[in-house]
Amino acid sequence: MRRQPSSRVPAFLAALLLIAPVLAPGVAHAQTTRSTGLQLTGDKPVQIEGDELEVLEDKSVAVFTGNVSVVQGPTVLRTGKLTIHYVKDGAGASMTSSSSQIERLEATGGVNIQSGTQVATGDTGVFNMQSQVLVLSGKRVTLSQDGNVATGCKLIVAMQTGRATLQGCGDAGSRPTILLQPRSARDN
Repeated sequence: MRRQPSSRVPAFLAALLLIAPVLAPGVAHAQTTRSTGLQLTGDKPVQIEGDELEVLEDKSVAVFTGNVSVVQGPTVLRTGKLTIHYVKDGAGASMTSSSSQIERLEATGGVNIQSGTQVATGDTGVFNMQSQVLVLSGKRVTLSQDGNVATGCKLIVAMQTGRATLQGCGDAGSRPTILLQPRSARDN
């Protein structure tokens, strides 16, 4: 395969170039790709910290507020508030039990997720640990890597498959957009 300077693109660009539009009822516009560097999984330890922690044992919920960070492997999520929903076991034990598991994470107050060179931002985010699906939404959701930026209002990432869907805001003229930088601009 002959390579020309303009054809050398990172995986992010290659995936974006292969995006197929998806039109579904209730969704103005969407774009889908099978390549994403964002990774959160249910099989690695999760370290969570914030300025304050409130535990609501009866609801199987823990709420971190203020400068919250969630670290799992190379992935870091930063937000203003994080609500953690725990799975109760059959005996009714929740987060204080050694068998407790996180069911889902709900981030509000601005969300920034970084994994390697990829960064995703939005107003709110929900990550379902069992299905391993991340939904990032807001007035402006971005997914960027090496100066390349995809923008919309809702990003859905299936971590197990690497499939990502970016949707517009639902109003006229609001569609997902992609800014692709020439390789020479990224190398400087």
